[in-house]
Amino acid sequence: PLPTPHSPLYFGLPGNPASVLVTFWRFVLPAIKKLSGIREGWEPVFLKVRSHDELRSDGKRETYLWGKLHLIDGVYEFHKAGGSHSSGNLINLAQTNALAVLPLGKTLISPQEEVEVLQLIKP
Repeated sequence: PLPTPHSPLYFGLPGNPASVLVTFWRFVLPAIKKLSGIREGWEPVFLKVRSHDELRSDGKRETYLWGKLHLIDGVYEFHKAGGSHSSGNLINLAQTNALAVLPLGKTLISPQEEVEVLQLIKP
């Protein structure tokens, strides 16, 4: 049967715990906010900030690294969370308020270089 305006929505999420959270924050939460009738402020908030740490990726896909935004002398700075960033390790997500986005093909962002982050919670 064809979907109708009253058909239930289904959001397919990946199986790895950290991947589920990233996908939820990136796509599902904004959709739920928009569908709930929120007219403004439902969009994901992306900021260009300074990286405090070296950020690495294999460059094979868009990569999200979790960490925390700090306001230092009026400038937002992204600090990568310590420990393992493997998809099954959720303990390091506990104090996360932002995700650094390394685009496809980007393998390195050096300290003090600009990085785009997805803001999860205002610092």
